[in-house]
Amino acid sequence: MAPLWFRRLLALCPAAIVLLWLVGLTHFRAITLQPIEWFVLVAATFALLAIGRRLARPRPLPPLPPQANPTVVALMAAAFVAVPAMLVALLVEWLADRQQPAATSLLLRGVWHGACVFAIGYCSFLGRLLAQRRGPPPAPPIAGA
Repeated sequence: MAPLWFRRLLALCPAAIVLLWLVGLTHFRAITLQPIEWFVLVAATFALLAIGRRLARPRPLPPLPPQANPTVVALMAAAFVAVPAMLVALLVEWLADRQQPAATSLLLRGVWHGACVFAIGYCSFLGRLLAQRRGPPPAPPIAGA
């Protein structure tokens, strides 16, 4: 069972990776943001993370076999998500280059998108798998019993 601090840190990682992804996008397209705009972007990212957590229904995962390593399962799941995302991102970047060429190579931008999707998927899947390993929360006490 993973320590509580590790699971909480893992839950914050997707938002931090989204911010890193946006930093890369601004660099690729030579967009300069003012400090207040970065502050708003950071605040909005973490606010959307909190709202998404409240609105999301818990979806049960199929149980893993006892010998399965959650890290390896999360790696494989993230790779299955990242490869198609990278291909779609390459297509979108190629189309965007026709309107406004970027100084960074197309392949590097595609790999950047794929790596960010992979990292977000890995952290998300691993967090869910570790929560599943922890077991269901205890049942609330029955009032009046």
